[in-house]
Amino acid sequence: MKKFNFFNKISTKIAMSFSLTFVLTLLVLNLIIYISITTHINTLEQSLVIARKEVILEEVNNIISDCTILGKEEISNIIDKVSSHRDQIYVNFKFPEKTYQNFDKIALPYTIDIDQVGEYHFMKFQKNRFFYLNTMIKAPSGEKIYIQLISDLKASDSLIDALISTMILIDLVGFIFSIVTGVFFAKKTLKPINSIADTAELINLHNLNKRIETSNHDDEIGRLIKVINNMMERLERSFENQTKFISDASHELRTPLSIINGYVDLLNQWGIDNKDLTEEALSSIKGEVFNMTDLMEKLLFIAREENTRCNLNLTDVNISDLLKRVCKEFKMIDKKHTYSIHNIPDFYGFIDEKLILQAVRAIIENSIKYTPKNKKITISYEQEKSYFKIKVSDEGIGIPKKHIPKLFNRFYRVDEARTKDTGGNGLGLSIVKSIVDMHNGHIFIDSDVNKGTTVTLKLPI
Repeated sequence: MKKFNFFNKISTKIAMSFSLTFVLTLLVLNLIIYISITTHINTLEQSLVIARKEVILEEVNNIISDCTILGKEEISNIIDKVSSHRDQIYVNFKFPEKTYQNFDKIALPYTIDIDQVGEYHFMKFQKNRFFYLNTMIKAPSGEKIYIQLISDLKASDSLIDALISTMILIDLVGFIFSIVTGVFFAKKTLKPINSIADTAELINLHNLNKRIETSNHDDEIGRLIKVINNMMERLERSFENQTKFISDASHELRTPLSIINGYVDLLNQWGIDNKDLTEEALSSIKGEVFNMTDLMEKLLFIAREENTRCNLNLTDVNISDLLKRVCKEFKMIDKKHTYSIHNIPDFYGFIDEKLILQAVRAIIENSIKYTPKNKKITISYEQEKSYFKIKVSDEGIGIPKKHIPKLFNRFYRVDEARTKDTGGNGLGLSIVKSIVDMHNGHIFIDSDVNKGTTVTLKLPI
């Protein structure tokens, strides 16, 4: 068996597609979670700092509200008051004469413009993130006190880093899990396809009876297996029919060729001076050539059946005129039987006139072969709402019931001895059925031994 590149296998492609889809979905979900959590943490930090700013402004305002000059005592009181808060928010002050910093990791931007006061910013310093907010309050004496609140986001960032690490680990585990799961399910899903391929490799002309193991699941692959098995059954039947057809055709041709060859040998042995022998040989050879020509024409018709099926020359044909014409023809060429046709009203059918005429003639020819002299052959017609029937009845020797289902098989004969007396090659009714099938119709045979046979063609209008 040919080895395929690993990445060219459908199972690998399915597994990789599943894994990539799973991981991409996981990444998108992680990204959404990351953005949501970081946004929530940043918003929370801002809220804490803003709330602390309001408290500090109120405390500072209470201290400086009663003083006329911002002196050292007031500044000391402000610093002591602010320093008493035990949280993770640090405060820097810039007084007119003094600067106070209880958070020395970031220098206070003393050059800040007054119109920037009130803005808040995130900034990064030495791999750490900080959130700071600048504000300002005026003393009654007019001095400006700049206040900077700083929140160290190290704890929050550590939480976010832990979250990122966890997400990466989950993504990695998810990727590995998706590959293993994808490969498992891909192989399980494609197992019937591998079975199809393995079985198909075993099938050849000598074992067309091989079938693919059917799936228990009513899914697309199960349906595919059923379709392929049905196709193989049709191919097997077709091949068997073809083999039988070739064998039967060869057998049919072997007999006349042997007869011709025998008479040629006689002529070579005795010469053409023997007039009686020459006439007998030429007559027999001519008869066998006629039989072979008839056989070949019928074989060619059967071979062209599929193309003819697609190229029917369908026209509105007067069925009454067609049957009357056929009856008139056989009255002229067959004086041994009596022909009758029931009173048939004018009616038009959408048919291929040439093929239906051929079918009716073939049925009457069969009736002639198997109906004793001076017996009647009757042609009749029935019309229904969506179809019409053409019937040919005779008073012949009839057909045993057990043979009727096989009459449409190619080269089938009810009795070889009877066939030798009447001629024929067992293809007539097979061709008639093919013509009826081309018109999406049906053919029925009703027969009683020693009483007669009725052949009915049922065709759609």
